[in-house]
Amino acid sequence: MKPSFISHGRVPAAAASTALSRHKFIRFLLAFTLSFVALTPAARAADGGVLVLGGTGQLGSEVVKVLVAAGQNVSVLARQTSNRSRLDGVKVSYVIGDMLSEADMERVFKEKSYRVVVDASSAPFNGSQDFYEKSQRIISKWAAATGVRQLIVHGAIGAGDSAGLIYVEKAFEIQRKAIASKTVAEEIVVASGVPYTIIRHLTLLPMELKESGQAKLTKDRTAVGAVTRDGLARLTRECLDNPACMNVIFHAVDEKVALPDRVRESWKNVIKPEYMPKAEK
Repeated sequence: MKPSFISHGRVPAAAASTALSRHKFIRFLLAFTLSFVALTPAARAADGGVLVLGGTGQLGSEVVKVLVAAGQNVSVLARQTSNRSRLDGVKVSYVIGDMLSEADMERVFKEKSYRVVVDASSAPFNGSQDFYEKSQRIISKWAAATGVRQLIVHGAIGAGDSAGLIYVEKAFEIQRKAIASKTVAEEIVVASGVPYTIIRHLTLLPMELKESGQAKLTKDRTAVGAVTRDGLARLTRECLDNPACMNVIFHAVDEKVALPDRVRESWKNVIKPEYMPKAEK
């Protein structure tokens, strides 16, 4: 026997409303379940995980170590000739390619479905400083084309709307070119349509210096200072998949880290007086 509320294949309005409500509830429950599953380690591993660009470098290797320790499935882009010694013993997968090669990056992005891409790359000091905009045109293009859900880019204070915090004209020519290129790179990232997180820093301290434990990201675009590589790596991890970090430009600073005297002296020629960080008492 058919249920009493069904007659000639039609559903009375009240019954239809009840069925629709049940249908919406089931859809909500399914969406909630899928969002929870997406956060599990197994689901993270199944989606290709995180691709780190510049992962064999000083900053990039710190980022990789922190992500691996947090249980992330990490791939590192490297050239055949890259020195991988900083990642000895770290459980990562390597993908071979050149960031400035369109063909290489198309292949890299299509081979796996990366959830997050972290760009911690840097141009050699004696290399072409337009590297940042050239590489970012390719990265953003293929991140957008393959559905990357977050692009985290390490930039520089002095780029974009932070140019007024420093005396750009007093910087070395190579630094001025790098800042100009990073400004263009930021514009490319923002226009790409990929959810982005841009983390700017001014002074990246030597490897042997460790963070105070109070390194932070701030939306205050007038904040300047120093940060350690391990501190910046931790902050990168904390922004991974974090809605509060999506489509935001941050400045990274560690106000409690012990600064070498030479760093604070160099700031006098770089940072405008009104933005100079106060010395710790």
